[in-house]
Amino acid sequence: MDETTKAQHAVNSAQVGELAACYQKWAEQDMERNRFVQMLLQRVASNDEEIRRLRLDLDAQSSSRIMYQQQAADCMARNEEYKRLMNNDAYVAVLVDGDGAKFRDSLLRDPAHGSVEAAQLLKQQIVDYLRNDTPLGDDVHIFVRIFANVKGLARALRISGVINQDEDMYNFAENLTNSRAEFDFVNVGHGKENADSKLRRMLNYYHKDIRCKKIFFVACHDGGYTHALRPYIGDRDNRIVLVETTPAEQNIRNLGLPIIRFDNVFRDTPLNNETKPSMLQPQQQQPPPPQRKAASPPAPVFDAVLTNALTPSTTPTPPPSVKHLPEATIVSSGNGGVSIKHKGSYASAGGANGHQNLAVRSTKARPLRTIDLNRENIRIDPPVKLPSGSLAQDTYRKKLQEAKMGAFCNAHYLMGHCGSTSCAREHETRLTAEELSVHRYKARTSPCHHGPKCMNFDCVLSHHCPQDPYCNRGRDCRFSKHAKYGDLHLSREEMKPVKRWTEGSNFPEVL
Repeated sequence: MDETTKAQHAVNSAQVGELAACYQKWAEQDMERNRFVQMLLQRVASNDEEIRRLRLDLDAQSSSRIMYQQQAADCMARNEEYKRLMNNDAYVAVLVDGDGAKFRDSLLRDPAHGSVEAAQLLKQQIVDYLRNDTPLGDDVHIFVRIFANVKGLARALRISGVINQDEDMYNFAENLTNSRAEFDFVNVGHGKENADSKLRRMLNYYHKDIRCKKIFFVACHDGGYTHALRPYIGDRDNRIVLVETTPAEQNIRNLGLPIIRFDNVFRDTPLNNETKPSMLQPQQQQPPPPQRKAASPPAPVFDAVLTNALTPSTTPTPPPSVKHLPEATIVSSGNGGVSIKHKGSYASAGGANGHQNLAVRSTKARPLRTIDLNRENIRIDPPVKLPSGSLAQDTYRKKLQEAKMGAFCNAHYLMGHCGSTSCAREHETRLTAEELSVHRYKARTSPCHHGPKCMNFDCVLSHHCPQDPYCNRGRDCRFSKHAKYGDLHLSREEMKPVKRWTEGSNFPEVL
């Protein structure tokens, strides 16, 4: 092969190499382009899937929005309807403690017309207040509930000279109830807690009812309602309004609730035969019992210490005439009572002429007696046990067998004085201090005739089984079959006191 041919062959080889290199480069570019196109296709497919999902979400959100908008519109419509119905059925409640908040004398003295006038005046006072304080119209319903012990109220009014006879109060209450359909004068009967519990329950009921726009609470005279009113302090709607009759108790004023007066409806001063504790000077509220040494002869005397000890009422009463009482000293009992220690026998007391001074030793003022109550306002008695010492029990048993009718008078031996002129039980046998303790225990094994609602500080009987809460006698226990109150047994929980009524106080205190 000549040189020319060789050169030509070399050129061709170089061109082939260049072409191969170009092809390789182009092949790589094609592969890169294919990869890029594949990536684009995958991204488009992914975006299409995302778009489809978002479109579904958008459709769902649109449907939900339409549904929620419809529901919101329905709720708003129902809310407006409820508001309309509430305003149509809106009412005002008036709660009156009729035992303390009494109508004016001029209204009570005319049961037929005064009751109707009282209802009209009370309604007008409420309407006038609402007109200035709320947007309620004059046609708002006004429900009035007056709770009182009509029998006790009638007696107090008659004694004070406000009415001539008890029947006038009954007629007034009946006529006031019948004067308007929304007015009720409710006779709750005897018992301090009867009216109180109803007022508290109705106050809570009306406050929970959103249709009740205002509650006029006419019981500022009684500080016992302080705890019932305290939860409503700060009520943003100021729904509770206190109505003052006689001067409001300071504890009630301190609550900060609005207080108004209806002077042309309710009496603003206590009756002549009642006194509000807040109206007394501090030294008058609980005067210590006066103490004397031996009175000068020959006039018979009955020391004021003994009188105060035996009289539960705080109202002064003339001392009773005392005959055949020996020289004695006063000994306070463990159950809140007072016993008398005599130097001679009851039969020989007073001597031949029946006149003898009662010598009373100087003693400190006895502590005030108390009555504990549980949540059901049932009286809880203090614990009692049979005194130790068989000798006193034996001598007591022998004296009991020889006593008249086989029974000692509880009033005479445990309270210091029997006021009955026809009592046939034993009064003359002398009992030692130990025998009196046995008798006191024996008395506590008998149920009180007035049952668990008894509030007599002088009561020496039991108001539930003395063995509570551990009595295991079942139906054999005499406290399981009280003629009026049935089973008088208390559980451990029922034995827990929540209130305490102190002698001389008008109301029990919450423990």
